[in-house]
Amino acid sequence: MTVSVPIWFDGLAVGQVDVAADGSLSLRYEELWLQTAGAFPLSVTMPLRADPYPSDVISPWLANLLPEEEQLQVLTRSLGLDQADVLAVLAEIGGDTAGALSFGAAADRAHWAYAPLTTFYDTADPHQALERHFEDLGRRPFLVGEEGVRQSLAGGQMKTALAVLGPDGAPVLRLPQDDDVLAIPLNGAPSTLIVKPDNSNLPGITENEVWCLRMAQAIGMDAAQVTILQSSKRTAIGVLRYDRRIGRSGQLLRLHQEDFAQANGLPPGRKYERGTLRGLDLKTLLETGRHVSATDALALLDQVIFNILVANTDAHAKNYSLILPVGGGPRLAPLYDVSTVLSWPHVVKTYAQSIDGKKRRPDTISGRHWEALAREVGYRPTDVKHRVQQIVDALVANRAKITNEVAALPGASEGYVVQTAEAVEGNALRMAGRL
Repeated sequence: MTVSVPIWFDGLAVGQVDVAADGSLSLRYEELWLQTAGAFPLSVTMPLRADPYPSDVISPWLANLLPEEEQLQVLTRSLGLDQADVLAVLAEIGGDTAGALSFGAAADRAHWAYAPLTTFYDTADPHQALERHFEDLGRRPFLVGEEGVRQSLAGGQMKTALAVLGPDGAPVLRLPQDDDVLAIPLNGAPSTLIVKPDNSNLPGITENEVWCLRMAQAIGMDAAQVTILQSSKRTAIGVLRYDRRIGRSGQLLRLHQEDFAQANGLPPGRKYERGTLRGLDLKTLLETGRHVSATDALALLDQVIFNILVANTDAHAKNYSLILPVGGGPRLAPLYDVSTVLSWPHVVKTYAQSIDGKKRRPDTISGRHWEALAREVGYRPTDVKHRVQQIVDALVANRAKITNEVAALPGASEGYVVQTAEAVEGNALRMAGRL
């Protein structure tokens, strides 16, 4: 006897996951999906084919769609489910996930709806409504159990997926503006904005991440669009979802994506290189660029260089992603989740991946380490070091502009912005001096 959970792309059946009596999983694509023009694979580890994929392929990919750590514990306790029963959890909350897919029930456009936070929390003050939402998330991650709400985002940090509604009440794909409204997606409707409230253990995290990502954009990298949001008591990072797009008729559409843990068949517990079971190392991370164009592979190298220069030591396998669009090959997703750890003395300073075979801190990186990184993946060491210098020069040239821009955002603390800018610039110049 088997149990099956269907996977949907809007109203199209993509495939289904079957659970055998012994608990093993298998995934098979629907025949109609295989014949659909523009059909995309769920993962680069699962190319389109008629034969099913076994449990050892599908299980890590599924697990990476769920939140982690305390968020997962609270969520599964609320659902009355075992954390290990990944598929059952996804069947409950997987209506709007990272990427384009829905689990269990199709996302029927006819039933999409959005509940403004002010209406949902019965207050006319949008800042107070957002604060009540954050308090609500602390009790029930992703509003689990709320009728019509089925959401899941990966990671251990508290976050929420909302939609930005324009003055006419329709969802818009942009960072919030003065007359816009934040709303909770219902009945499988897609979110457009990921919101991450600040963290008292990481003072200035909001300004830190916004500065880093806006700096990446300023120096020419494709990075997620971000801003600072305010509730009545705190600030939050607002990240425009890059896995959404606007269709020719103005309709909101989903784009499929997967992170590098999924693209390399690793469960979330192996997102870091070091551990009892080895995770993603720097060589494998960069070699994941084989799935994309040569231009995107170089952009991936830029992402790695930038994360090293700004001392984003937590840049693990789930902080890099591929987009798997309709009717096209994989491409590199924009840079996201970047912050410097140099602002927080208590945070571990060693990078998520070994560099030149060892754990390294930002203050130990020198020219020979960039040369070793280049040789590992077949780049010319002089070219990589030249690219490092170019990015450092662009960072320094844009430092004042981005610092002023972020400091001027409503809710920003200038002190935290300047602290971030000084720490990152100092680290980048120190590394450039050791090339």
